[in-house]
Amino acid sequence: MFFSSQLYLDDLKATAEILKDNGVDGKSFLITGASGLIGSYLVDALVYHARFNGAKNRIYALGRSEAKLKERFAYADGEVNLVSADICAELDDSVNYDYIIHAASNADPGTYARYPVETIQTNILGTHNCLKYAHSHPGTRVLLTSTMEVYGAMDKNGAIQEDEAGVVDFNTVRAGYPESKRVSELLVRSYAEEYGTDALIARLGYIYGPTMTKADNKAVAQFIRSMIEKKDIVLKSEGLQNRSYCYVADTVNAILFVLFKGEKAQAYNVANELSTTTIANLAETAASIAGAKVIFDLPTELEKKGFSPTRDAVLSENKLKALGWQGQYTLAEGLSRTAQILNSKT
Repeated sequence: MFFSSQLYLDDLKATAEILKDNGVDGKSFLITGASGLIGSYLVDALVYHARFNGAKNRIYALGRSEAKLKERFAYADGEVNLVSADICAELDDSVNYDYIIHAASNADPGTYARYPVETIQTNILGTHNCLKYAHSHPGTRVLLTSTMEVYGAMDKNGAIQEDEAGVVDFNTVRAGYPESKRVSELLVRSYAEEYGTDALIARLGYIYGPTMTKADNKAVAQFIRSMIEKKDIVLKSEGLQNRSYCYVADTVNAILFVLFKGEKAQAYNVANELSTTTIANLAETAASIAGAKVIFDLPTELEKKGFSPTRDAVLSENKLKALGWQGQYTLAEGLSRTAQILNSKT
């Protein structure tokens, strides 16, 4: 398990300091998508905070698969309340949550391509159910984890600001992911405007780290798996796009800054300039760590359906940094850390 890695514990310690600094002892947290890349790290950080800082938080981890939840959080038996449920169904109104971090979403290209309908439903209905709960529980704050893909295509130089928007080509099935995230964000703003619901948005860049799932087939996840196995890195394109990547610990720390310090109904980009790079350089960096090389291969038709458009996607971090957050890890450090943690996990 991850708690056997000292590096991972070091990551959790830094995250727990944010929890301690914001005085959330005794508060209850619902993490949706709890067995995923973001959600599982969040639950681990809350468990660490309880174990090593003596916090009395109530931790609820929601996921569709009871088996996956039990396997992932077996180490925390009795410390985490496992909620086996579909986020497309209404939340249990009898449980009181102070914070909901809504991280449940199909988040890899293979899933978009195979399950476009379910992707749309999960994003829109899941967000609606979290907001509906918060509307009936005025003391609850909801944070939606969104995506940089909501910006769509735009013709500009420089980093993308939160108040900018481009065009999403809704004539492709893949558009179901960014379009449903756009609707989800609009739901957040609409609930805040119409009902005064306390909710806000974290727009994530390309996230990587040891908590990625086995089913994740994003390019960075594929590169990391090859890196761990010391295999050559397969690149399915020229990889010239410049993109905002962010190590999972930096990402979750940023999410917590937004949760505790962000303004209601606002969106905040989550990215780390220390990890901004091209896909080709990402592949080269992972290959260098593995002592391997980069090779090129043609994508399958299914892979093509899940590909994002070929363009730069770099996010401005100014609004996030104004909250006091600062990224810690360069791309090489984050990838190396990921490899070491996965190699030490038993």
